[in-house]
Amino acid sequence: MKNIFLILFISIIPFLGYTQESEIDSLYNLAQNSNDSVKANIYLDIAVAYRTIDPKKALEFANDALGFANKSNFYYIKAESLNILGAIYNVLGEYDRAVSLLQESLRNYEILGYSKGVANSSNSLGVLYFNHHDYENAKKYYQKALNLVDSAEYPVAVGVYKLNIGEVYQATQENNNALKLEREAYEIFEALEDVNGMAYALGVQAKVYLNEGKEAKAIQNTKKTLDLLIESQDFLGAVEYLNFLVGIYITTGNLAAAEENVNSALDLSRQINSLKWKIESFENLSEILYKKGQFRKAFQYKDSADISKSKLLDEEKQKQISNLRIIYETEQKEKENEILRIDKELKQKTIYQQRVLNIVIVSVLVIIIVFAILTFRAKNQKQKANIQLKLQNEEILQQREEIETQAERLKAINTDVIHKNQLIQEKNQNITDSMNYAKSIQTALLPFHTRISAELEDFFIYYQPKDIVSGDFYWFNETENKVFVVVADCTGHGIPGAFMSFIGHDLLNHIINFKNVINPAEILKQLKLSVAHLLRQKQTGNRDGMDISICVWDKKEQKVQFSGANHELIYIQNKQLHQLKGNKTTIGLDHDKKVKDFDVHEIKITNDTCFYLFSDGYVDQFGGLNNKKYMIKNFRELLLRIHMKKMNTQKEIIKETFDEWKKDQEQVDDILVWGFRIFN
Repeated sequence: MKNIFLILFISIIPFLGYTQESEIDSLYNLAQNSNDSVKANIYLDIAVAYRTIDPKKALEFANDALGFANKSNFYYIKAESLNILGAIYNVLGEYDRAVSLLQESLRNYEILGYSKGVANSSNSLGVLYFNHHDYENAKKYYQKALNLVDSAEYPVAVGVYKLNIGEVYQATQENNNALKLEREAYEIFEALEDVNGMAYALGVQAKVYLNEGKEAKAIQNTKKTLDLLIESQDFLGAVEYLNFLVGIYITTGNLAAAEENVNSALDLSRQINSLKWKIESFENLSEILYKKGQFRKAFQYKDSADISKSKLLDEEKQKQISNLRIIYETEQKEKENEILRIDKELKQKTIYQQRVLNIVIVSVLVIIIVFAILTFRAKNQKQKANIQLKLQNEEILQQREEIETQAERLKAINTDVIHKNQLIQEKNQNITDSMNYAKSIQTALLPFHTRISAELEDFFIYYQPKDIVSGDFYWFNETENKVFVVVADCTGHGIPGAFMSFIGHDLLNHIINFKNVINPAEILKQLKLSVAHLLRQKQTGNRDGMDISICVWDKKEQKVQFSGANHELIYIQNKQLHQLKGNKTTIGLDHDKKVKDFDVHEIKITNDTCFYLFSDGYVDQFGGLNNKKYMIKNFRELLLRIHMKKMNTQKEIIKETFDEWKKDQEQVDDILVWGFRIFN
């Protein structure tokens, strides 16, 4: 059963890679419209994403981030950039340069007094030294990292650092110290429900037991490690510990168990395409067969191991050549950029000097001409000129005094304007930073796609706020037999809409999860009363609220119930499109319309059925040749045309259609479309 699960997981790896590339593209597009600080942080995230899959791109983005940091004195970003560059050069095999960059990052964090950053860089240096078997330095930097973090604030970091130090002790045969630290690390990970951390803490303990000659304990811990690694889907770690378990069985003479596990290791190494562990598995299988007297098969697997080693050496040589080429191209690009910068400065300096010279020449010529005219006029009309000169001097003196007075006033006004501009810029930055932080809070409240996918096998959510934060939100919940899907459009967008979305999210949690209300009409009724009461709308005259649609899927009865407030549902069954409209009222106080109860519409799932919940932002968007609204009619036709495709493909078509319609027009409202398919 576990092997079948592994094969299914490996089959979706290319799709995960595609998703990662899409997320990187989205980050890059977001960075282009951001200030230098945000752009640098986004570039660092992209560099981390590319670190192992495309080191050349990773270097470009990390160096660009470092450039922004140096240009604008972003000292924290500089330290982070150096840390990430060190990690990239470690991937490229440039050990000395990686150490140098990580140490520089460490010094910058120490100057800033940022202990978490010092701990991160120290741990990175520890990993680097450990991988090169410099255990003394590895322990030194691991211990420094552990001493700097607060166990209450960063429990995961404490667990990782203890695990790392314990691994050093295991490598140096200091078994008691290793066991103590790995047990402490395991307790931390267990409290945090960190399955992967628990696995590696038990794995190091297994190696310690093997050091001590306690093979039975080593086997027991290794089996627990493998169970946890499979649970956390860490298949690279699983194949490593499978081969470790095989080695123990070979040592203890249990060749049957060794052969069973080495075959699993070989299958898994092939599935994850790990040449290193394929070689290890071939060699272990060769040794087992040799000890069983099956010499021909043993030599065949030995040959397979040797062939794979040659292939691995070739791949490593090609990788080294490619890495050297990346490093060389990066250095050349940096040199070219420096030459261009110096050349630009020289040109600007030459232009400036020429401009100054021209001004001096023109000024001298003007002075000479004026002096000649004055001299000529003075020679012919000396008396008249003297009188005029006296009057002019008095007038000039008066004008000079007025100019000086005006200059002082302008100087004061200019100083005040500069100060106010600085205040405006600071406030704008503070507002933008606050909205970005609010966005992270709002995003955290939205349900994770992994949770939704556990109940809805085929779905998409197209969510595109008009501003940084959104007045649209979606909500999801599941019980034993029922699944709740909610799409809501709060009054306004941006910050006001976001506040209402927080209220809507909490009220839905209270009504459905705490009060156990499962009928969609009753949910809307209680939600309407709660909003009116919470905002004191009868007393204050407040008219804020939300339009909302709710679908409740009864998995046992195979039916979907729908209720809506100023929202509608589109569903497609047997290639026929149906549109169900909710009640014409909003969630909140509505003096003009009194609706006591909401209608409930019921759809039987007799065949595979597609459902679409949406706010009005998509259909109200202006665009097209005549700059008109998109309208619900066009939206229905689009859904009917694409509903047979996978939901993710439908999302891309819906997004592309919207972008093509909108073009250069401003987005008028938040956009939210949730589509899902229920299979019969």
